[in-house]
Amino acid sequence: MPTYRCTFVDEQGHYSVREHYAENKAELKASLTAGDEKLLAIRALWLKDLSLGGLFKRKIGYTEFLLFNQEMISLLKAGIPVIRALEIIIQNSRASGLREIIAKAAGNIRNGMQISAAFSSPRLPFNKIYTASLLAGEKSGHLELALEKFNIYLSKLANLRRKIVGSLTYPAILLLFMIAMVLVISIFVIPKFAAFFTDLEAQLPPLTLLFIAVTQFLRENIFLFVVLAVMAFLAVTLLERFYPRVIIIDQFKIHMPFISPVIHENAVAVFARTMAILVSGGIPVPDAAEIAVETFANKYYYSRIRELPEKIRQGHVLSEVLEEIAFIPRILVEMVRVGETSGNLTAVLDESADYYERSIDSRINTLISLIEPVIIIALGLVIAMMLVSVYLPIFSVIRVVQ
Repeated sequence: MPTYRCTFVDEQGHYSVREHYAENKAELKASLTAGDEKLLAIRALWLKDLSLGGLFKRKIGYTEFLLFNQEMISLLKAGIPVIRALEIIIQNSRASGLREIIAKAAGNIRNGMQISAAFSSPRLPFNKIYTASLLAGEKSGHLELALEKFNIYLSKLANLRRKIVGSLTYPAILLLFMIAMVLVISIFVIPKFAAFFTDLEAQLPPLTLLFIAVTQFLRENIFLFVVLAVMAFLAVTLLERFYPRVIIIDQFKIHMPFISPVIHENAVAVFARTMAILVSGGIPVPDAAEIAVETFANKYYYSRIRELPEKIRQGHVLSEVLEEIAFIPRILVEMVRVGETSGNLTAVLDESADYYERSIDSRINTLISLIEPVIIIALGLVIAMMLVSVYLPIFSVIRVVQ
Protein backbone atom coordinates (compact mmCIF):
# COMPACT_ATOMS: atom_id res chain seq x y z
CA MET A 1 0.00 0.00 0.00
CA PRO A 2 1.45 3.42 -0.94
CA THR A 3 2.77 5.77 1.74
CA TYR A 4 1.80 9.48 1.73
CA ARG A 5 3.23 12.39 3.71
CA CYS A 6 0.39 14.71 4.72
CA THR A 7 0.63 18.30 5.99
CA PHE A 8 -2.06 19.60 8.37
CA VAL A 9 -2.91 22.87 10.08
CA ASP A 10 -5.19 23.23 13.11
CA GLU A 11 -7.42 26.16 14.20
CA GLN A 12 -4.53 27.76 16.12
CA GLY A 13 -2.34 27.80 13.00
CA HIS A 14 -0.02 24.98 14.15
CA TYR A 15 1.38 22.84 11.35
CA SER A 16 2.01 19.09 11.62
CA VAL A 17 3.30 16.46 9.22
CA ARG A 18 2.27 12.79 9.42
CA GLU A 19 2.58 9.72 7.22
CA HIS A 20 -0.52 7.76 6.20
CA TYR A 21 -1.18 4.64 4.14
CA ALA A 22 -3.96 4.43 1.55
CA GLU A 23 -4.76 2.81 -1.78
CA ASN A 24 -4.78 6.20 -3.53
CA LYS A 25 -4.96 9.97 -2.86
CA ALA A 26 -8.74 10.12 -3.27
CA GLU A 27 -9.28 7.52 -0.57
CA LEU A 28 -6.82 9.29 1.73
CA LYS A 29 -8.48 12.69 1.26
CA ALA A 30 -11.89 11.19 2.02
CA SER A 31 -10.60 9.65 5.25
CA LEU A 32 -8.86 12.82 6.48
CA THR A 33 -11.44 15.53 5.70
CA ALA A 34 -13.59 14.66 8.72
CA GLY A 35 -10.90 15.58 11.28
CA ASP A 36 -10.43 18.78 13.28
CA GLU A 37 -7.31 19.65 11.29
CA LYS A 38 -7.29 20.99 7.73
CA LEU A 39 -5.41 18.98 5.12
CA LEU A 40 -3.02 21.22 3.19
CA ALA A 41 -0.89 18.89 1.06
CA ILE A 42 -0.36 15.23 0.20
CA ARG A 43 2.90 13.89 -1.21
CA ALA A 44 3.50 10.29 -2.24
CA LEU A 45 6.68 8.67 -0.87
CA TRP A 46 7.37 6.28 -3.73
CA LEU A 47 10.98 5.47 -2.80
CA LYS A 48 9.96 4.44 0.69
CA ASP A 49 7.63 1.81 -0.71
CA LEU A 50 10.29 0.30 -3.00
CA SER A 51 11.78 -2.10 -0.46
CA LEU A 52 12.05 -5.84 -0.06
CA GLY A 53 9.67 -5.64 2.88
CA GLY A 54 7.06 -4.09 0.66
CA LEU A 55 7.58 -6.61 -2.11
CA PHE A 56 7.33 -9.69 0.11
CA LYS A 57 4.40 -9.36 2.47
CA ARG A 58 4.62 -11.53 5.56
CA LYS A 59 2.38 -12.28 8.51
CA ILE A 60 2.64 -10.07 11.56
CA GLY A 61 4.60 -11.60 14.43
CA TYR A 62 2.88 -12.66 17.66
CA THR A 63 5.00 -10.40 19.90
CA GLU A 64 4.47 -7.29 17.78
CA PHE A 65 0.73 -7.93 17.65
CA LEU A 66 0.55 -8.52 21.41
CA LEU A 67 2.25 -5.18 22.07
CA PHE A 68 -0.16 -3.36 19.75
CA ASN A 69 -3.19 -4.84 21.51
CA GLN A 70 -1.74 -4.00 24.91
CA GLU A 71 -1.26 -0.37 23.83
CA MET A 72 -4.85 -0.29 22.58
CA ILE A 73 -6.13 -1.70 25.88
CA SER A 74 -4.25 0.93 27.90
CA LEU A 75 -5.46 3.81 25.72
CA LEU A 76 -9.09 2.63 25.69
CA LYS A 77 -9.07 2.20 29.47
CA ALA A 78 -7.84 5.80 29.74
CA GLY A 79 -11.01 6.92 27.91
CA ILE A 80 -9.38 7.75 24.57
CA PRO A 81 -11.61 7.12 21.50
CA VAL A 82 -10.63 4.28 19.16
CA ILE A 83 -9.59 6.48 16.22
CA ARG A 84 -7.47 8.75 18.40
CA ALA A 85 -5.87 5.73 20.04
CA LEU A 86 -4.94 4.33 16.65
CA GLU A 87 -3.46 7.69 15.61
CA ILE A 88 -1.30 7.79 18.74
CA ILE A 89 -0.03 4.27 18.10
CA ILE A 90 0.73 5.09 14.45
CA GLN A 91 2.67 8.21 15.42
CA ASN A 92 4.76 6.34 17.99
CA SER A 93 5.50 3.21 15.95
CA ARG A 94 8.17 2.64 13.32
CA ALA A 95 7.38 1.81 9.71
CA SER A 96 6.31 -1.82 9.48
CA GLY A 97 3.64 -4.08 8.07
CA LEU A 98 1.55 -3.76 11.24
CA ARG A 99 1.70 0.05 11.10
CA GLU A 100 0.44 -0.09 7.54
CA ILE A 101 -2.51 -2.29 8.58
CA ILE A 102 -3.33 -0.02 11.53
CA ALA A 103 -3.23 3.10 9.33
CA LYS A 104 -5.54 1.57 6.75
CA ALA A 105 -7.93 0.39 9.49
CA ALA A 106 -7.98 3.87 11.03
CA GLY A 107 -8.90 5.40 7.68
CA ASN A 108 -11.69 2.85 7.15
CA ILE A 109 -13.08 3.48 10.64
CA ARG A 110 -13.16 7.23 9.95
CA ASN A 111 -15.24 6.45 6.85
CA GLY A 112 -17.81 4.60 8.94
CA MET A 113 -16.59 1.00 8.73
CA GLN A 114 -16.98 -1.24 11.80
CA ILE A 115 -13.82 -1.80 13.83
CA SER A 116 -14.03 -5.57 13.39
CA ALA A 117 -14.34 -5.23 9.60
CA ALA A 118 -11.50 -2.70 9.43
CA PHE A 119 -9.09 -5.16 11.07
CA SER A 120 -10.01 -8.18 8.92
CA SER A 121 -6.54 -8.42 7.37
CA PRO A 122 -5.30 -11.96 6.61
CA ARG A 123 -1.80 -10.86 7.66
CA LEU A 124 -2.84 -10.59 11.32
CA PRO A 125 -2.36 -13.68 13.53
CA PHE A 126 -5.62 -15.60 13.93
CA ASN A 127 -7.39 -12.86 12.02
CA LYS A 128 -10.82 -14.55 12.07
CA ILE A 129 -10.68 -15.01 15.83
CA TYR A 130 -9.46 -11.44 16.26
CA THR A 131 -12.27 -10.09 14.08
CA ALA A 132 -14.84 -12.08 16.05
CA SER A 133 -13.39 -10.81 19.35
CA LEU A 134 -13.60 -7.20 18.14
CA LEU A 135 -17.18 -7.78 17.00
CA ALA A 136 -18.08 -9.12 20.43
CA GLY A 137 -16.43 -6.10 22.04
CA GLU A 138 -18.37 -3.73 19.79
CA LYS A 139 -21.68 -5.40 20.62
CA SER A 140 -21.04 -5.36 24.37
CA GLY A 141 -19.55 -1.85 24.41
CA HIS A 142 -16.42 -3.12 26.19
CA LEU A 143 -13.82 -3.36 23.46
CA GLU A 144 -10.92 -3.27 25.91
CA LEU A 145 -12.23 -6.39 27.71
CA ALA A 146 -12.51 -8.28 24.40
CA LEU A 147 -8.94 -7.26 23.53
CA GLU A 148 -7.72 -8.42 26.96
CA LYS A 149 -9.25 -11.86 26.45
CA PHE A 150 -7.74 -12.10 22.98
CA ASN A 151 -4.32 -11.05 24.29
CA ILE A 152 -4.45 -13.79 26.94
CA TYR A 153 -5.40 -16.28 24.23
CA LEU A 154 -2.64 -15.14 21.87
CA SER A 155 -0.08 -15.11 24.69
CA LYS A 156 -0.88 -18.71 25.64
CA LEU A 157 -0.67 -19.90 22.04
CA ALA A 158 2.59 -18.01 21.52
CA ASN A 159 4.07 -19.57 24.68
CA LEU A 160 2.97 -23.03 23.58
CA ARG A 161 4.49 -22.55 20.14
CA ARG A 162 7.70 -21.16 21.68
CA LYS A 163 8.01 -24.19 23.98
CA ILE A 164 7.55 -26.66 21.12
CA VAL A 165 10.01 -24.91 18.81
CA GLY A 166 12.53 -24.25 21.58
CA SER A 167 12.43 -27.82 22.86
CA LEU A 168 12.93 -29.36 19.43
CA THR A 169 15.65 -26.96 18.26
CA TYR A 170 18.58 -28.65 20.02
CA PRO A 171 17.74 -32.21 18.88
CA ALA A 172 17.19 -30.94 15.33
CA ILE A 173 20.58 -29.19 15.28
CA LEU A 174 22.24 -32.28 16.72
CA LEU A 175 20.63 -34.51 14.07
CA LEU A 176 21.64 -32.17 11.24
CA PHE A 177 25.20 -32.04 12.59
CA MET A 178 25.35 -35.83 12.67
CA ILE A 179 24.08 -36.13 9.09
CA ALA A 180 26.51 -33.43 7.87
CA MET A 181 29.47 -35.06 9.60
CA VAL A 182 28.64 -38.50 8.18
CA LEU A 183 28.29 -37.06 4.67
CA VAL A 184 31.57 -35.14 4.87
CA ILE A 185 33.51 -38.17 6.13
CA SER A 186 31.83 -40.48 3.63
CA ILE A 187 32.26 -38.28 0.56
CA PHE A 188 35.62 -36.57 1.18
CA VAL A 189 37.65 -38.56 3.75
CA ILE A 190 37.07 -42.24 3.05
CA PRO A 191 37.74 -41.97 -0.73
CA LYS A 192 41.22 -40.55 0.10
CA PHE A 193 41.99 -43.59 2.20
CA ALA A 194 40.53 -45.87 -0.48
CA ALA A 195 42.96 -44.43 -3.06
CA PHE A 196 45.83 -44.83 -0.59
CA PHE A 197 45.02 -48.49 0.07
CA THR A 198 44.60 -49.16 -3.64
CA ASP A 199 48.12 -47.84 -4.28
CA LEU A 200 49.46 -50.22 -1.61
CA GLU A 201 47.53 -53.12 -3.17
CA ALA A 202 46.43 -54.13 0.34
CA GLN A 203 43.70 -56.67 1.07
CA LEU A 204 40.84 -54.64 2.54
CA PRO A 205 38.42 -55.96 5.22
CA PRO A 206 34.73 -56.43 4.25
CA LEU A 207 33.64 -53.49 6.46
CA THR A 208 36.03 -51.14 4.67
CA LEU A 209 34.92 -52.40 1.26
CA LEU A 210 31.30 -51.79 2.25
CA PHE A 211 31.99 -48.21 3.32
CA ILE A 212 33.97 -47.49 0.16
CA ALA A 213 31.16 -48.86 -2.02
CA VAL A 214 28.52 -46.82 -0.15
CA THR A 215 30.51 -43.58 -0.34
CA GLN A 216 31.23 -44.08 -4.04
CA PHE A 217 27.54 -44.69 -4.68
CA LEU A 218 26.64 -41.51 -2.74
CA ARG A 219 29.18 -39.40 -4.63
CA GLU A 220 27.89 -40.60 -7.97
CA ASN A 221 24.17 -40.32 -7.23
CA ILE A 222 23.67 -37.66 -4.56
CA PHE A 223 22.58 -35.06 -7.11
CA LEU A 224 20.06 -37.52 -8.54
CA PHE A 225 18.68 -38.23 -5.05
CA VAL A 226 18.24 -34.52 -4.36
CA VAL A 227 16.47 -33.95 -7.68
CA LEU A 228 14.17 -36.94 -7.13
CA ALA A 229 13.33 -35.79 -3.58
CA VAL A 230 12.47 -32.26 -4.78
CA MET A 231 10.40 -33.62 -7.67
CA ALA A 232 8.53 -35.99 -5.37
CA PHE A 233 7.74 -33.17 -2.95
CA LEU A 234 6.54 -30.89 -5.77
CA ALA A 235 4.43 -33.69 -7.24
CA VAL A 236 2.73 -34.37 -3.90
CA THR A 237 2.17 -30.64 -3.30
CA LEU A 238 0.63 -30.12 -6.75
CA LEU A 239 -1.51 -33.23 -6.35
CA GLU A 240 -2.89 -31.94 -3.05
CA ARG A 241 -3.50 -28.49 -4.53
CA PHE A 242 -5.43 -29.66 -7.60
CA TYR A 243 -7.22 -32.50 -5.75
CA PRO A 244 -8.11 -31.15 -2.27
CA ARG A 245 -9.54 -34.50 -1.18
CA VAL A 246 -6.07 -36.06 -1.51
CA ILE A 247 -4.16 -35.47 1.75
CA ILE A 248 -0.71 -37.07 1.92
CA ILE A 249 1.73 -34.83 3.79
CA ASP A 250 -0.55 -34.02 6.74
CA GLN A 251 -1.61 -37.66 7.08
CA PHE A 252 2.07 -38.60 7.21
CA LYS A 253 2.59 -36.03 10.00
CA ILE A 254 -0.12 -37.49 12.23
CA HIS A 255 1.38 -40.99 11.88
CA MET A 256 4.95 -40.03 12.72
CA PRO A 257 6.20 -41.80 15.86
CA PHE A 258 6.66 -39.62 18.95
CA ILE A 259 5.69 -36.43 17.08
CA SER A 260 2.07 -37.31 16.21
CA PRO A 261 0.71 -37.12 19.81
CA VAL A 262 2.14 -33.60 20.16
CA ILE A 263 0.55 -32.50 16.85
CA HIS A 264 -2.77 -34.05 17.87
CA GLU A 265 -2.95 -32.53 21.34
CA ASN A 266 -1.77 -29.14 20.11
CA ALA A 267 -4.61 -29.05 17.54
CA VAL A 268 -7.18 -30.02 20.18
CA ALA A 269 -5.83 -27.46 22.69
CA VAL A 270 -5.96 -24.60 20.16
CA PHE A 271 -9.52 -25.58 19.15
CA ALA A 272 -10.74 -25.67 22.76
CA ARG A 273 -9.03 -22.37 23.61
CA THR A 274 -10.53 -20.69 20.52
CA MET A 275 -14.04 -21.91 21.34
CA ALA A 276 -13.65 -20.65 24.91
CA ILE A 277 -12.65 -17.10 23.98
CA LEU A 278 -15.33 -16.76 21.30
CA VAL A 279 -18.17 -18.16 23.43
CA SER A 280 -17.10 -16.01 26.39
CA GLY A 281 -17.26 -12.97 24.09
CA GLY A 282 -20.91 -13.61 23.30
CA ILE A 283 -20.44 -15.30 19.92
CA PRO A 284 -23.10 -18.01 19.36
CA VAL A 285 -21.79 -21.58 19.47
CA PRO A 286 -22.40 -22.30 15.73
CA ASP A 287 -20.57 -19.11 14.69
CA ALA A 288 -17.80 -19.77 17.21
CA ALA A 289 -17.42 -23.32 15.89
CA GLU A 290 -17.23 -22.03 12.31
CA ILE A 291 -14.24 -19.86 13.26
CA ALA A 292 -12.65 -22.44 15.58
CA VAL A 293 -12.47 -25.20 12.95
CA GLU A 294 -10.32 -22.87 10.83
CA THR A 295 -7.56 -23.16 13.47
CA PHE A 296 -6.84 -26.76 12.38
CA ALA A 297 -3.74 -26.28 10.26
CA ASN A 298 -3.59 -30.01 9.57
CA LYS A 299 -5.70 -30.62 6.45
CA TYR A 300 -6.67 -34.15 7.51
CA TYR A 301 -8.06 -32.97 10.85
CA TYR A 302 -9.83 -30.08 9.13
CA SER A 303 -11.46 -32.41 6.59
CA ARG A 304 -12.93 -34.44 9.47
CA ILE A 305 -14.24 -31.50 11.51
CA ARG A 306 -15.29 -28.90 8.92
CA GLU A 307 -18.95 -30.06 9.02
CA LEU A 308 -19.16 -29.28 12.75
CA PRO A 309 -20.82 -25.81 12.47
CA GLU A 310 -23.46 -27.00 10.01
CA LYS A 311 -24.43 -29.96 12.20
CA ILE A 312 -24.79 -27.66 15.21
CA ARG A 313 -27.06 -25.35 13.19
CA GLN A 314 -29.19 -28.40 12.33
CA GLY A 315 -30.04 -28.79 16.01
CA HIS A 316 -27.30 -31.00 17.43
CA VAL A 317 -25.44 -29.96 20.56
CA LEU A 318 -21.67 -29.50 20.44
CA SER A 319 -20.82 -32.60 22.51
CA GLU A 320 -22.92 -34.88 20.24
CA VAL A 321 -21.17 -33.69 17.09
CA LEU A 322 -17.69 -33.89 18.67
CA GLU A 323 -18.43 -37.47 19.75
CA GLU A 324 -18.85 -38.47 16.09
CA ILE A 325 -15.38 -37.17 15.15
CA ALA A 326 -12.79 -39.92 15.57
CA PHE A 327 -9.74 -37.85 16.48
CA ILE A 328 -11.49 -35.77 19.18
CA PRO A 329 -10.48 -37.24 22.58
CA ARG A 330 -13.25 -38.79 24.67
CA ILE A 331 -12.30 -36.69 27.69
CA LEU A 332 -12.94 -33.45 25.75
CA VAL A 333 -16.37 -34.72 24.66
CA GLU A 334 -17.32 -35.52 28.26
CA MET A 335 -16.00 -32.17 29.52
CA VAL A 336 -18.02 -30.30 26.88
CA ARG A 337 -21.13 -32.32 27.80
CA VAL A 338 -20.68 -31.34 31.45
CA GLY A 339 -20.24 -27.68 30.42
CA GLU A 340 -23.40 -27.74 28.32
CA THR A 341 -25.39 -29.32 31.16
CA SER A 342 -24.12 -26.89 33.79
CA GLY A 343 -24.24 -23.83 31.53
CA ASN A 344 -20.54 -23.21 32.08
CA LEU A 345 -19.14 -24.16 28.67
CA THR A 346 -16.48 -21.42 28.59
CA ALA A 347 -14.79 -22.51 31.84
CA VAL A 348 -14.87 -26.17 30.80
CA LEU A 349 -13.25 -25.42 27.43
CA ASP A 350 -10.56 -23.34 29.13
CA GLU A 351 -9.83 -26.17 31.59
CA SER A 352 -9.64 -28.65 28.71
CA ALA A 353 -7.18 -26.42 26.84
CA ASP A 354 -5.05 -26.10 30.00
CA TYR A 355 -5.07 -29.88 30.42
CA TYR A 356 -3.84 -30.54 26.89
CA GLU A 357 -1.22 -27.80 27.08
CA ARG A 358 0.17 -29.42 30.25
CA SER A 359 0.11 -32.77 28.49
CA ILE A 360 2.04 -31.31 25.55
CA ASP A 361 4.69 -29.94 27.93
CA SER A 362 5.07 -33.36 29.52
CA ARG A 363 5.28 -35.14 26.16
CA ILE A 364 7.86 -32.70 24.83
CA ASN A 365 10.04 -33.06 27.92
CA THR A 366 9.86 -36.84 27.65
CA LEU A 367 10.57 -36.69 23.92
CA ILE A 368 13.62 -34.49 24.42
CA SER A 369 14.98 -36.74 27.17
CA LEU A 370 14.74 -39.70 24.76
CA ILE A 371 15.87 -38.06 21.53
CA GLU A 372 19.11 -36.50 22.79
CA PRO A 373 20.81 -39.69 24.06
CA VAL A 374 19.57 -41.69 21.04
CA ILE A 375 21.08 -39.18 18.59
CA ILE A 376 24.35 -38.99 20.54
CA ILE A 377 24.65 -42.79 20.72
CA ALA A 378 23.82 -43.13 17.01
CA LEU A 379 26.41 -40.49 16.14
CA GLY A 380 29.03 -42.24 18.24
CA LEU A 381 28.30 -45.65 16.67
CA VAL A 382 28.46 -44.31 13.11
CA ILE A 383 31.74 -42.49 13.70
CA ALA A 384 33.17 -45.53 15.49
CA MET A 385 32.29 -47.79 12.56
CA MET A 386 33.88 -45.32 10.13
CA LEU A 387 37.05 -45.13 12.17
CA VAL A 388 37.24 -48.91 12.42
CA SER A 389 36.73 -49.28 8.67
CA VAL A 390 39.58 -46.80 8.06
CA TYR A 391 42.10 -48.08 10.64
CA LEU A 392 41.64 -51.83 10.14
CA PRO A 393 43.45 -51.78 6.76
CA ILE A 394 46.23 -49.64 8.29
CA PHE A 395 46.85 -52.28 10.95
CA SER A 396 46.83 -54.97 8.27
CA VAL A 397 49.43 -53.06 6.22
CA ILE A 398 51.63 -52.59 9.30
CA ARG A 399 51.56 -56.33 10.05
CA VAL A 400 52.47 -57.15 6.43
CA VAL A 401 55.42 -54.70 6.52
CA GLN A 402 56.72 -56.19 9.79
